[in-house]
Amino acid sequence: MSDDGKAAAALARETPSSDTQAERLSALQRDNQRLRELLAAAGRLAEFGRFAAKLNHELRQPLFAIKGLAQLLLDRERADADEVRDFARHIVEQSERLATLVSDLRQLSIPAPREARPVVEISPVVLRVASMLDWRFRRGVTLRTEFAPDLPAASIATHELEQILINLLSNALDAVAGRPGPLVQVRAQAATTPAGEAVVEILVADNGSGVPRSVRERLFVDFFTTKGHEEGTGLGLAVSRELARAAGGDLVLLESPGSWNEPATTVFKATLLSSSARGAPP
Repeated sequence: MSDDGKAAAALARETPSSDTQAERLSALQRDNQRLRELLAAAGRLAEFGRFAAKLNHELRQPLFAIKGLAQLLLDRERADADEVRDFARHIVEQSERLATLVSDLRQLSIPAPREARPVVEISPVVLRVASMLDWRFRRGVTLRTEFAPDLPAASIATHELEQILINLLSNALDAVAGRPGPLVQVRAQAATTPAGEAVVEILVADNGSGVPRSVRERLFVDFFTTKGHEEGTGLGLAVSRELARAAGGDLVLLESPGSWNEPATTVFKATLLSSSARGAPP
């Protein structure tokens, strides 16, 4: 056999038949499908884990509030009827919040479409959330609020705004705990974005020790916390930013506190669409 004939025979032996190629392709497709299924399952598991962590975070706030209010009652040797009724009212409010969370878990995982969002007045929600956390403010922390005249409503669901404020105020209270002259300030004002969109800004300031620059970039990352795992879940700010962005707004930590009536070291700003903004319901 000539050299050319030998080379052709060797090439024929090395070249897979069409049946063999089809089998290999089929095996690769099966492996690819299995990999996709594994990745999808891993994604669902990760999402479920995050949802469970969010649920845990949401339930902890009212549970701790109920515990704190009950403990304040136990610690008092004497309490008049009006004070007892006030504590009882707060406990009922927190119990109702728990019932709402349990009965409508979708609120935690599926934000309402932007076009379907209701509008809410800011100042009553701020004052209601402050009342929910009254048991913590009673520990010597001063709260000052400042609402701009003719403050417009914001385009966000009430329970979502409540959760954002609970997280921001709780963090501020943690920041000032044990410090001299602990102070938390809340300011709500109308503003306009560079794009000309009408918004409402809610600023929450505290006079704690401040946020180290080394952790600022990670503050809004899921499960990141500077409080230790016993005290924080690392989801408060992440969930709050998610809620604000789902409503067409945002949540940021300001680089500098800006001008306040009293000293402030840390300021978070939640920006929400004004009810007069385009796309917000009337």
